[in-house]
Amino acid sequence: MINKQQRFAHVQPTYPVHHKRKVPFSPKISVPATFPSQALEIRRLDNELDRFILSEQDYLTIVIDAFASNIHYSTKIEGNPLPFEEVRRLTRDSFEGKATDNPGWPSQEIINHVASWQVPEYFGLPWSIEKVKRVHKILMDGVLPEDQQGTLRDHPSQIEDAGVAYFFPAPPQYIGEELGALVDWTNDQAGAFDPVVAATVFFHEFESIHPFSNGNGRAGRTLFHVYLQNMGLPNAHLCRIEQQILSDPNMYYSLLAWTDQTGSYTELIEYITEAILAAYRSAVSQLGSMNLLGRDLDENAKRILIRAKRQHEWFTLAQASSWVQGITEQTVRKHLNHLTTLGALEKQGRTRATKFRFPMRFPQLTALTSTLQTTLGGDNSIQTAAATLPQTR
Repeated sequence: MINKQQRFAHVQPTYPVHHKRKVPFSPKISVPATFPSQALEIRRLDNELDRFILSEQDYLTIVIDAFASNIHYSTKIEGNPLPFEEVRRLTRDSFEGKATDNPGWPSQEIINHVASWQVPEYFGLPWSIEKVKRVHKILMDGVLPEDQQGTLRDHPSQIEDAGVAYFFPAPPQYIGEELGALVDWTNDQAGAFDPVVAATVFFHEFESIHPFSNGNGRAGRTLFHVYLQNMGLPNAHLCRIEQQILSDPNMYYSLLAWTDQTGSYTELIEYITEAILAAYRSAVSQLGSMNLLGRDLDENAKRILIRAKRQHEWFTLAQASSWVQGITEQTVRKHLNHLTTLGALEKQGRTRATKFRFPMRFPQLTALTSTLQTTLGGDNSIQTAAATLPQTR
């Protein structure tokens, strides 16, 4: 089997690379021959993740691990020194609504990411320059100086290493126009492409423009994930995508530079598609091993559990009894109590007044959205967005 180094051996950009101005943004996109089958597989695996039913604790653990992994790799490559276990702890504390007093920039950066990644619907399309600036402000609050948070770059910039320039992004006088053209394409034309393709093209162009003084990679990767989840891959948040994409930083940066230099998105799309597919396969394997429907459950208990997940609200013993045929109410009660013991259902009340439901997705969401509301200076639209989210897993 040919490995990635061999397949991408021709990707040898000549440095320094210069951003090419694209207004209007009308990219010529071609995909590798393997893309159609891989895209179908990613969609199938996303649907597969939707069919798994986990206990509340198992699901929370999966989500925390995936969030922590993605955030760790996205911030580590930009210089955040925190080890994965500390990122995971901060992620769990954020999900559980535990405040961290004066956390300092490395920890604050993680907390900001957890809060913003929790509500991708809030940052959904249509995008605007103002919404992009808002994402950057949230991520960089307490990380960069206040005058750099959500503020477009107003000075020339270059990406360098050891004093050697490798990339020159868009000149400051063109940033607003180019970012506007990219946002317009994303709103009006990107939907004609598979979400993996559209998200990849957007991410590359965003990084190439480099609209902010700092934090471009983190903002771009956040928007990349937002796009995937809002435009057809809602379970991408369960997958450790950044670990796969950023496992080889040299190749990652070479592919970005190659795309700038040649105008070909094919190689970058191939690389990112394979990374996403690998992350989905790993997630399906992990969740499948925890799937309650795969355990030795009575078939009627499985039917109750599947219906409860679709119910989205509290239900009674009598309602649950109507979902299955040929068994007594007493047997249904035993199934409901057993599912509650497994953590698959939660209940309130006693005796015949007892009600059950599939557990709320994240009861601590209010604490996270409060973080965003504070960062946005009292903008309570984030609270409104959170209130409309589907609250079952």
